[in-house]
Amino acid sequence: MSFTSDIKSELCKIETPTCCKISECYGILLFGRAFSKNKITLVTENEEVVERLCHLLRQCYSVQPDILGGGTKRDYFTVSVTDAKKREDILNALGYFGFEKGDTLIKHQNIEDDCCKASFVRGAFLATGNVSDPNKDYHAEFPVKDGALAKEFFELLCEMGLNPKITTRGKTSIIYFKESENIEDLLTTIQATNHTLELAGIKVYKDMRNRYNRISNCEMANISKTVNAAVTQNNAIAKLKAAGAFNKLSDELQFAANLRQNNPEATLKELVEIAGGNITKSGLNHRLNRLVTLAKALD
Repeated sequence: MSFTSDIKSELCKIETPTCCKISECYGILLFGRAFSKNKITLVTENEEVVERLCHLLRQCYSVQPDILGGGTKRDYFTVSVTDAKKREDILNALGYFGFEKGDTLIKHQNIEDDCCKASFVRGAFLATGNVSDPNKDYHAEFPVKDGALAKEFFELLCEMGLNPKITTRGKTSIIYFKESENIEDLLTTIQATNHTLELAGIKVYKDMRNRYNRISNCEMANISKTVNAAVTQNNAIAKLKAAGAFNKLSDELQFAANLRQNNPEATLKELVEIAGGNITKSGLNHRLNRLVTLAKALD
């Protein structure tokens, strides 16, 4: 099962008061395939969503919808209210008869309380919502074919304190959420508590893994830098000896050269410790760099 399917499975088990049942049912129907006097239809791949909608329609409107299965590449279900009188009753109850130009598409009298707004959003998610696997990406979205409905829904989400963005994909409006915190807020709002916690846990794990990788990469870079410096210094000392220039060096430079040659893989800090604290780290580094400069001057 996908992450989205798991979330919807959790949502379908939530027990809600009557007012919220109506709001959730309203959200599913309004964001389904069709919601008009001619057709009320939801198309979904999720069998639990089908059962949830049927349960809500029976409880809220005494309607038993028709269910059809289909699909070639993958299974899907079509839930329809085929009785014209039942469709009229539902539309009347939700305030859609007497609809005039300029009226809002989302009837706020059906979602007056905060709990009902959250249930309405939950219904919209059950109908059309998707959340990417957070192990791969942080992305949640509501594809909405009606641009005016998408705009009203976007404004509602903003009023609820959520942080969505809106764009278009072809002729479909996409209301989406990026960043784990914004998706966690959405999941908390629709009461997907278990998946909110799972998402937060995945984020902590990914942050720790990324931090470890950054530290590891930094350590590898430092090791590489130390090894390259040691090789350059040893090569320079060998070159000075081969050219007969080594014995002409000052005692301080010969001391640094012998210290490096006797400990070819040691770090600068380790060389200082081996020297018994008779030289500082910066002082030793200066002398070793001086040896490299003198060797280059022989070219």
